Amino acid sequence: MRTLTTITGYLGLFVANLVFAGLVFFLAFVDRRGRLWWPLARMWGKVIYWGALTPLKAKGFESLQWDQPGVLMANHESYLDAPALLACCPVPLRFVARKEVFQAPIMGAAMWATGQIKIDRSNQAQAIESLKRAAQQVAAGRTVLVFPEGTRSVDGQLGAFKKGGFMLALEAGAPIVPVGIVGTRSLVPRGTWKYSRSRVAIFVGEPIETERYAIDDREALMQIVRERIESARERAQEML
Repeated sequence: MRTLTTITGYLGLFVANLVFAGLVFFLAFVDRRGRLWWPLARMWGKVIYWGALTPLKAKGFESLQWDQPGVLMANHESYLDAPALLACCPVPLRFVARKEVFQAPIMGAAMWATGQIKIDRSNQAQAIESLKRAAQQVAAGRTVLVFPEGTRSVDGQLGAFKKGGFMLALEAGAPIVPVGIVGTRSLVPRGTWKYSRSRVAIFVGEPIETERYAIDDREALMQIVRERIESARERAQEML
């Protein structure tokens, strides 16, 4: 069964990137706000999960509104976290991604065309500039996805948070929306390329307003967000 899931999983990735990422790339030039390309971006994520033979459950996304600024912060357990969030989110997401991801054929071009945020971790000045651009997008009414751990969890536990995403939210004066994802880590375990059968659930918590927090309060804000993400993970686990 694992062999079948691996075959169909990579077939789903191929079709999603060839067909839907390609269509998103072309539509993004005539539709910057996402009314046309976002449904296809969601299909990109759905096809990846259809190929993986993995059901997706999601709850809480109805709190997000089109053109309402927000910073989604989710735990990070797999490279399939982002496709899951895209498949379920009703409003266009822009997300912060390593510059290497933009080098992927077709998908990288689609990410560039839709205004995803490229960050160079080896260049601090460039990374800060990327986060400033992300803050401008949020202030303009867009929703940006950030994985505050910065990298995938090694053991499934929530790792240490990096400050960049919180500075982004504070600079934009936008609410932080805590998100818990479960099941993606067992779908493609870190260190292997093989798929396993799994179920994936996402729970979106209530927004945390940042307007009453100053830059000097970011440590307290980070702790609140950590607790809310942990709570969202528990709620997601109950949905499986």
